[in-house]
Amino acid sequence: MTTPETGFDLLIRGHVLDPGSGLDGRMDIGITGGRIAAIAPELDATGTVLDVRGTGRYVVPGLIDIHTHVAHGATTAGVGMGCCDPDVVGIGSGVTTLVDAGSVGVANVGVFPAHVLPKARTRVVVFVNAGRYAHTMPGPADFASLDDLDAPAVAKCVEHNPGLVGGVKLRLVGELVNERGEDLVRRSKAIAREHGVPLMVHIGDMKAAQRPRVDRMGEVTRYLLDALEPGDVLTHLCTPNPGGVMDDLDASLKLLAEARARGVVLDPAIGMGNFGYAVAREQAERGLVPDTISSDVTAMGQSFHSLVECMAKFMAVGYPFADVVAMTTGHAAAAVGRQDDLGAIAVGREADLTVLDLVRGDFTFTDTTKATFRGEHGIVPVHTVRAGELVPPVWGTHPWGWLPAVAR
Repeated sequence: MTTPETGFDLLIRGHVLDPGSGLDGRMDIGITGGRIAAIAPELDATGTVLDVRGTGRYVVPGLIDIHTHVAHGATTAGVGMGCCDPDVVGIGSGVTTLVDAGSVGVANVGVFPAHVLPKARTRVVVFVNAGRYAHTMPGPADFASLDDLDAPAVAKCVEHNPGLVGGVKLRLVGELVNERGEDLVRRSKAIAREHGVPLMVHIGDMKAAQRPRVDRMGEVTRYLLDALEPGDVLTHLCTPNPGGVMDDLDASLKLLAEARARGVVLDPAIGMGNFGYAVAREQAERGLVPDTISSDVTAMGQSFHSLVECMAKFMAVGYPFADVVAMTTGHAAAAVGRQDDLGAIAVGREADLTVLDLVRGDFTFTDTTKATFRGEHGIVPVHTVRAGELVPPVWGTHPWGWLPAVAR
């Protein structure tokens, strides 16, 4: 902890909680030139002072959501999956960094450098869909044939967009997965490996029950677990849909433990279709703890949930507040290879911070299966600091604001 001789542009006073850095207590954070200049129990109050001391209020590293869909303007409303404005689900929701998880493919990823990134104040990391075009959620699949996984086209995409592609996204859904799932995994891995980026893979196919051999989805997932490499991300860990790890959890647990030991990231990506409360509880009881928490938020989903509500859902499962903060800060930064500059409160780093209220109550949540469950905490974003600049939150995902419904 250091104290500079000069004043600060912004001084924040409050309960600082950064599990990865071992910070948990009343502190001041001094910010100058968009970066953290000092952290100490008490700093001289110069410049703008934001005093957020109070019961249940915490200053945490800027939240990171590693699975969102924010290719705003790249997809047509009513046709396939709608994407969010990154600043609505980002800085307006207490989140300073977003990963777009394959909303667009190589044919239309150019929307990011041309239109989305120049306007966004929220930091956005782009994963390109392994298929040629934006995936067709809520349609059946991203691939009609293996030809839709076009390695030369991905190479051109990377070449013409230097520094843009942070990863490759593969969705294991659709009839082609039943027929050629292992081939899809192998080819996608080869593409990601060629360009030195992680592969994020969606598991769980809500339409699999309509096709023969539902068990094939689980077979492909177990093959995937053996194929994933350090830095790759398994997303939708808690899905109750066919193809999830619960299809044969006893068989999957060993593969999951081995994958995690290799450095594979286990991410739940709740969304509207891939979170089962009973699944998450059983996994917790068996010691299968997610590395991160993400929202999988889409244009439709932003009216129902947010990253902070996903955090509250995992608290309802039984995880402590400090754990869900770690999963959405330091762990999330490491998951996208940015642990050296994101996800921690440290002198010299860009000043990305989130102020949260942890609200006690009796709240009702709903999972993918429409089952309701109760939790004792809601989480509300109070302030966002992005690169030293204060940003007020938007109204919230519910008609009444941020908190989930009060239990009846």
